[in-house]
Amino acid sequence: MNSTLSFRQYKSLQALVFLGLGLFLLRRFMQGNLFWYINQRFVLLIVGAAIGFLIVAQTIYTHMRNAKEEDHVHDHDHAHDDHDHHHQHGMSIWGVLLVSLPLILGFAVPPKPLGASAISNRGVSTSAPVGDASASTQQILSMDSESRTVLDWVQVFNNTPAPDVFIGESVEVIGFVYNDQRLSGGDFLLGRFTLSCCVADAFAIGMVVDYDDAVPFPDNGWLRISGTVDTINVDGELLPMIVPTEILEIPEPQNPYLYY
Repeated sequence: MNSTLSFRQYKSLQALVFLGLGLFLLRRFMQGNLFWYINQRFVLLIVGAAIGFLIVAQTIYTHMRNAKEEDHVHDHDHAHDDHDHHHQHGMSIWGVLLVSLPLILGFAVPPKPLGASAISNRGVSTSAPVGDASASTQQILSMDSESRTVLDWVQVFNNTPAPDVFIGESVEVIGFVYNDQRLSGGDFLLGRFTLSCCVADAFAIGMVVDYDDAVPFPDNGWLRISGTVDTINVDGELLPMIVPTEILEIPEPQNPYLYY
């Protein structure tokens, strides 16, 4: 069986792929989970690309329709000629399916943000270098302490020569639970995934939570924790720690990531 596509079949599938790409990106945007894949600052580029894909699909379709009409006129005027205008294109149906596979999987697999399974090998970092040291630190320090996120606290601890100055400041943050084996007692990390560009460069950061209850929180559960800031030494590093006054279990946020 000859699986090579005719030129018209190839262009039809090409238009269908561009249409699918545009609809996929717009669907993710409308559902609010586009930011599970990319940084928020790229949203206009992604929406623009989606619209561009739809325009390309429409252009291919219009070109094919016009070419078909021209072929019909040409065949009518030259019915005596024995020409075959339906030449074959080099790509096979299997090649098109291979190229379309990521798009097919994108529609077939339900979107899901990164969770505990994504950190099983790397764990949660408490001192990852994130953001511009000078500009971001000054901006964060001008914020009310209770407005700072886990990412903000990790940034200021990384970029402040004497982080002891933050001891006693009020804190209110949300994140997921990660029971780090480096910690003693019931202490755990309150983590968030952070990314700069896209999900490919995402990694988890966290703050230690001073917790001495006999019943631990399970990994990946989301909490809102209020309390005060302290410090703790873990493997020779001085890390930010939350001394909680209130811990509330909450559902996973619509957008669980933090961006820098």
